Amino acid sequence: MPKKVKKRAPNDESKKKKPAANAPNGQSPSDAEQAPGNSRFVNDLLTRGEAAELTKDGKLPLSATHVIRKKNPDGTVDVKRARYKLF
Repeated sequence: MPKKVKKRAPNDESKKKKPAANAPNGQSPSDAEQAPGNSRFVNDLLTRGEAAELTKDGKLPLSATHVIRKKNPDGTVDVKRARYKLF
């Protein structure tokens, strides 16, 4: 017996993804727009060793998931996700 498949209306606008309000055109938000919990997240990444700078060869250490893009004068860093950690 064949399975019944529900068909969706072709013009169903409610199911389409909407662009993020805080990141127009797919750009990352500026420092002023970032969430206040961002500094805690970055500090936790640094503590666990999941954020690291690229090596001389331009590669990321295997234990790291985030690349340190920029070090700010106030001691904070900007990170970018490079990969996921598969345990």
